[in-house]
Amino acid sequence: MSELIGRFHPLIVHLPVGILLFAFIIQLFSKYARFQYLKIVLPFVLASAIFFSILAWFTGWIMPKEGVFDERLIRFHFWTAASMTIGTVLVYLCLISENPKLQKLYFPLFVITIILLGFTGHYGGSLTHGENHLTSPLTSPQKPQVQSVDSLYVYQDIIKPILEKRCYSCHNEGKKRGGLLMTSEKGLLKGGDKGKIILEGNSPASPIISRLRLPLEDEEHMPPSGKMQLSENEISLMDWWVTEGASFTKKVDRLNRSDKIKTILKTYEQGKGVIDVSGLEALSVKDMRRLESNGISVFKQSETSPLVRIKISRDSSDNTGKLKQLKKCASNINELDLSYSSIDNEMLSVLKKLKNLQVLKLQHTEIGSEALKNLENLEHLHTLNLYDTKVDDDGLFSLDKVKSLRSLYVWQTSISGVAIDSFKDKHPLIKVESGVDRKLFGTSVLKPPLIITERESFEDTISVQLKVGIPRVNIYYSLDGSMPDSTSLKYVRPIVIDKTTLVKTMTAKEGWQASTINQKVITQKGIAINNIKLSQPPNDKYAADGKRTLIDSDKGSSSFSDGSWLGFYAQNLTATITLDSVEEVSKVVVGALEDTGSYIFYPKEITVSTSMDGMSYTTQHSMIVSSATEPSPASHQSFLLNFPRHAAKYIKIILNASIKNPEWHNAPGADNWLFLDEIIINE
Repeated sequence: MSELIGRFHPLIVHLPVGILLFAFIIQLFSKYARFQYLKIVLPFVLASAIFFSILAWFTGWIMPKEGVFDERLIRFHFWTAASMTIGTVLVYLCLISENPKLQKLYFPLFVITIILLGFTGHYGGSLTHGENHLTSPLTSPQKPQVQSVDSLYVYQDIIKPILEKRCYSCHNEGKKRGGLLMTSEKGLLKGGDKGKIILEGNSPASPIISRLRLPLEDEEHMPPSGKMQLSENEISLMDWWVTEGASFTKKVDRLNRSDKIKTILKTYEQGKGVIDVSGLEALSVKDMRRLESNGISVFKQSETSPLVRIKISRDSSDNTGKLKQLKKCASNINELDLSYSSIDNEMLSVLKKLKNLQVLKLQHTEIGSEALKNLENLEHLHTLNLYDTKVDDDGLFSLDKVKSLRSLYVWQTSISGVAIDSFKDKHPLIKVESGVDRKLFGTSVLKPPLIITERESFEDTISVQLKVGIPRVNIYYSLDGSMPDSTSLKYVRPIVIDKTTLVKTMTAKEGWQASTINQKVITQKGIAINNIKLSQPPNDKYAADGKRTLIDSDKGSSSFSDGSWLGFYAQNLTATITLDSVEEVSKVVVGALEDTGSYIFYPKEITVSTSMDGMSYTTQHSMIVSSATEPSPASHQSFLLNFPRHAAKYIKIILNASIKNPEWHNAPGADNWLFLDEIIINE
């Protein structure tokens, strides 16, 4: 049992750290008048810190010491933890004491206890990650630029960094798991409790290699499951080093190398991929404003770097003048985004001037292979996006001269599969994406257009725009409630609407899957409503302005707590509207919210009935609302119910809520909410 309890130490040990630091922050802030109310919780917080400090100290004492830990570090960690715990007790006693002398000791003791906490954490981290884990980033020498991999020492420059990242945390001076020390050459050659791990020249028989290649679920696999694993390239380098004799002194050029190893080692060469910005002046505020006034977006790469990122994306105007502007700051540009713009081959001659360019985005443009000749002398270009351009095989092979290239995107170009395979074989270091890269392009299914209006509702007419981010797609729409397709009205200019209308729209493009349907109710201001009755009041938490919230022309946002929504908990609702006089009516709009994570769902069904006398009602329209089938972000929607125009004095709207969460919900069967914001009646 003691062993089981001891294993909880890594979990419990973080609690006193956080609680004690939280108490110290409260103490510091409570010195200010506006935060003095925090003092009332200090005794409780410190008492909690004492409890968890004792618990962490005890579990650490009885914790099984797996592996061989440095006894010196264990003693330091144990006694600083004990001192910190005692210090926390003394701080608490001084806080609650009425003795003036003890009260004066309170804050100095608190500071000392926090210092002890720091030492305790440091020694604990040293046991887990190595004695120099805290200071190693400060003492590690800066890596020089590598012009030739042949100049590297195999162990010092290649193998040791792999061991540092993947192995040192468990096999260091403070924690020799399995009796194995890997932070020194002597320890590597000696091995651990089960003998040597390196058999020079015999990689298959060397445990340091064989354990790397075991299945992850195997108990003997190293690093153990849950730890960061070595990449296939790192394993190959380790295997090569052991096969070639596991030398600690030889350079790369002294060892035999297969073609695979040569390819992997090539990635260690930085060459001209590193930009020398010494002497390069940053763009002035005036320069940046000049570019931005010409429609060019400028972003600093960092506050200290003179390099900038330029964006002239999604611009269908003539960009010749804008590109000429870039010549004045050519050396400062290391990323250029021209995607979705009107650029052509002739405009791209400016690229020759961008000597520090690293990233170039040309996707969704009309450029062809001719434009790529401008890239031949760019010594730092490592990423090139040619997605959906007119580049062909000739253009691909012209990239042979771009030696720094590492990432290339050529999906939906005129480049053949044979050419791509040949290019990959010739350039194994270049990652060529010739299919769908979902991170960059999403999926091959089109997205529906956005439906954009200047305002939420209108009086006489309103202009509606349909926009989509991908060029050269067809947008189709309907205004009569029907589902649009490629035979529906084609969008060519803004739509003018003069009455409450349900707009449905979709996009289509050859070679792509058509989008889903997007829809929106464009609402004309309705008949004035002054009298509305609800079958039950809203929940007190979400009562807004009471029943008037539904007729005040104030639409809610996607946040249920914005004060514009009425919330009804696990209840259906009937709203009865009495008009000031008999009116001709033909449309009812009901606004509702859905936020599945907050247990809020659209109504299942909406029914509209009308009456002349308030006694006898005739059903005019009943709508079944589609239920959510999976978790989704918050959204609000207006539901339009059309019916034949006729005279009415009373309108009854019945909303059947879903009441219970569906089976797929993370709380299936729990009661849920119905949220409403506005009811509009139109002629």
